[in-house]
Parts: sequence; C-alpha cells; structure tokens
Amino acid sequence: MRYGVAVFGLILSLVVAAMPAHSDGPPENALRLLYFSSYPEIVQPVEKPGLAELSTLIKTEQQSGRDVYFINGGASLGPSVLGALDGGAHMVDILNALSPEFMAIGKKEFAYGYDEMIVNALASAFPLVTSNLVDRQTGRQVDGTDPYFLLEGENLTVGFIVLTSVNAIMEYGATQAHALDIHEVVKQTSEELRELGADAIFLMGDTDYDDLGEHRKNGAVDGIFYTHNFGNPYTLDHQGEMLTEGPLDGNVIALDLWRDTGGTLHSAATLIPLNSYPADDGVAGLITSYRQRLSERLSPPVATLGTAFDTLREHVRTGENAFGNFVADALRAHLNADAILLNSGAIRGNRTYTRGETLSRGDIQRELPFGNRTALLKLKGATLRAAIEHGIECSKSSDGCAPQVSNMEIRFDGNAPAGKRTLTIKLDGTLLEDDKYYLIGVTDFMASGNDGYYMLTEAERIPLRHTNRAMWDVVAEYAEKQKVISPRQEGRLTDIRSVDTHD
Repeated sequence: MRYGVAVFGLILSLVVAAMPAHSDGPPENALRLLYFSSYPEIVQPVEKPGLAELSTLIKTEQQSGRDVYFINGGASLGPSVLGALDGGAHMVDILNALSPEFMAIGKKEFAYGYDEMIVNALASAFPLVTSNLVDRQTGRQVDGTDPYFLLEGENLTVGFIVLTSVNAIMEYGATQAHALDIHEVVKQTSEELRELGADAIFLMGDTDYDDLGEHRKNGAVDGIFYTHNFGNPYTLDHQGEMLTEGPLDGNVIALDLWRDTGGTLHSAATLIPLNSYPADDGVAGLITSYRQRLSERLSPPVATLGTAFDTLREHVRTGENAFGNFVADALRAHLNADAILLNSGAIRGNRTYTRGETLSRGDIQRELPFGNRTALLKLKGATLRAAIEHGIECSKSSDGCAPQVSNMEIRFDGNAPAGKRTLTIKLDGTLLEDDKYYLIGVTDFMASGNDGYYMLTEAERIPLRHTNRAMWDVVAEYAEKQKVISPRQEGRLTDIRSVDTHD
C-alpha cells in the first residue's frame, strides 16, 4: 500500500513538473503579438492617447529582447475628417511609420470606395489582407491584397485568416467585390496554413462578426481577434479564454504564444494601457503636420446653435433626428428638390451638442466624414415608396440605411409585417402618388444602390452642375448662411406605436 502511494506520488510529481508554470507567466522565448485596431481618426481630444503613444509602446516592446510583432486588426483607414479629403492616404502614411506586420481589411477600409482601398493597399509598406473578398469580375484576389499572412517567429510560426464583413459591399459600396463563403474560406485556408508550417492559426473578424467561436471549437483556428467595436461582446478569444476590452478602451492587446515541452500550444493575454507611454516624437510630428493642414481648412466657425441636439448612433439610426433633419434640409435647398431621402449611416459624429455652442466646418465634416456627394433623381412615387419602406425596415435593426428626410411626413407601423409598415407618405403636405414623378435628392452612395437602395439604380439622374458637391461642404455652407441654426424634430418620421392616442 505504501509502495503504491509512493509510486503514485512520484508519477504525480513528474506530471506536475511537466506542466507549464502558468502562474509564472509565459516563458521568455514566447512569441508576443501586439494587437491594435479601430483608430482611423487623428483628430482626438488632447488628453486621449493615440498613435504616437502606440509607436512608443511598440518600440519599447520590440527593444525588450523578446520576440515581438505588431499586427493591426483594421477599421483603421476611415472614415475620418481628413480621410474625406485624401481618401485615407494620411493614415497609410502614419501606419507605414508604425510598421505593422500586416493589417486586416475591414469594411471601413472601403470608406472611400473600392478603388481608393486598392490605392491605399498599393501605397502601404505592409500587406493588407482579406481572405474572403475577391474581385467580382475576375474571381481573383482583390488587387493589392493578400489572402492570408504567415508570421515566422523565432520559435513559432503563426498563420492569420482575415474575414472582411460582407457589409463592405452592402454598406460601403464595394460592389466590385464578391464575398466567398466564410466556412469554406476558413477550412481551406487553415489547411493551407498548416501545410505551410503554421504552429498556430488566428482568425481576424471584422466589426460585424461577434461570434466566430465555432471555427476555434472545431480546430480550424486556435483563436480569434475581433476588430474592436462597441457593439461586439469580445475582442479576443484565445483557446477559449475571452477578452472583452481592447483598443477602444485605450489598450493594446498583448498575446503571448508558446509550446510546452510536450508540444502543446499555450497562450496568455494582457492589456497594455496606451496612456502609460509617452508620445513618439516622429509619429507625433507627422500627426501634428496633418492636423495643422486640416485645421487651416476646417477650424473657422460657421454657425451658433439655437437648440441642443445629438447625433448619437442609437438616435440617428432608429428614427427622426434633429441634425438629420438639418442635413436633409440643407441638401434640399442646394438641389431645389421636391424632397430628400438620406441614409442615416452618413451621419457619424456620435456626440451631443448644447445650445449656444459654436459649430465649425470641422464639426460638420466629423459628422459627415465619407465625402459623399449629392445626386438628384427623377423618381416615380411607387419607387420612392419602396425606398422608404426599405429605410423603415432598416430602422428596426438600427442599420445605417435607416432614413432621414426633408419635406416629407411619413407615418408607419413598426409592428406591421416587413414590406407593409409604411402607412402614409406626404410630400409638401400632399399624399404621395405612385404614378407621379418627383425630384428626390439622395447621396451618390444611395443612387448607386448601396445600403440596400437597389430600387434607385434605374432612376433617371438629373445632370445639374452642382449635384457633384461634397455633402459636408453643402451643409457647412447652408449653416454659414443662417448664422444661427436650430435643428429640431418635427414629426417627419412617426411610428404610430409611439404616439399617445389619448392626446
């Protein structure tokens, strides 16, 4: 009996000795990934750490003597204030200075169009990767991009598969792209990376993916980086361990990877606060030069606010919004249209304004960062009705295709079946006639059928010289002429569910 206990104790001690000492942290020869994403805007509050601090953090880590690599999860080229002017080229310039091993392509990399994304990819000193998007016409990889990335470290080789949201096509107008089936993409690319010698494989999920865990559970990948988005529950899944914080909280995710003596892969994740590092002078100087150029163009005030309002995402995309009304009115005045139909996703400021505050051109461009231009369409009433019905459906799920309007009063029932929610539509106080034609102002983005507004693509475009103006510039000019603006809700979009029938 004592002999058996002694043997058992010896075996147990050997097993324990063979197990990695997790409590002591990863070994010195572990491969470390520094992950950051979702930071396309250089115009930030002074006290908020950003890309200059990130540069110092990366240099400090890489000079530590450890095996350290910086990777970017995407949502980094746009939309932004300056990006609306240069198509995101300044961010490529700054990211080149940060030298990521590669950057994942998310839908927001298409903020300025398919062709502009390709230009940015070709201008980058690092690979831009998408595993599931191909060129619709050729069926081959999108120009300037790679289908995966293989990182060869000192002791480990790590493969990366990037899933770009299909909404790059639907919401961001990358209609020249085709999205492949993600299950087939992950399976086939994982197998290829394993054959190429990958010791570990990580999936990079765009902002619209909030649960790709099945690919880890079935062994195709060892972990998942989720591009940080406030709507997503996670930022990292490493071998089943979940992390919820990340770049949007001011942190860089550090993931250490290593194999024990038995060959088993291990991982450990930590958060490194950006505000614990000083700004790198070189990157800070680069950012300052861009901000100065931007300030010269955008800092002059254009109007004072006579009312308080907000552009918070949850308000802009679910119903009538005061600023949405103001933007739509500005476009109508510019186009001399019968009415305006605007996709709410064009408004991106996500902030609150107070009465008496001064509004600058920069504020307006921050609200309308995409550089969309105006378009005037000759629309049949029935087509306009279909477009509005689509927009109302979008409001149900807080999508960017939800409508904002000018010179229209729309009553709908949010509880009615899809396709039958719109009850009445009035233009200038008169009921819409299905067989009558109207001049309706929209954005060029919508006119091309993006955000699900496919019904607009067959409409006749009225070729007025001033329809090609940038939307934010039109709105800024409109505000400047008024000097004092007072955006407010006026009953343009009314869900009868919210109307108090006792009034």
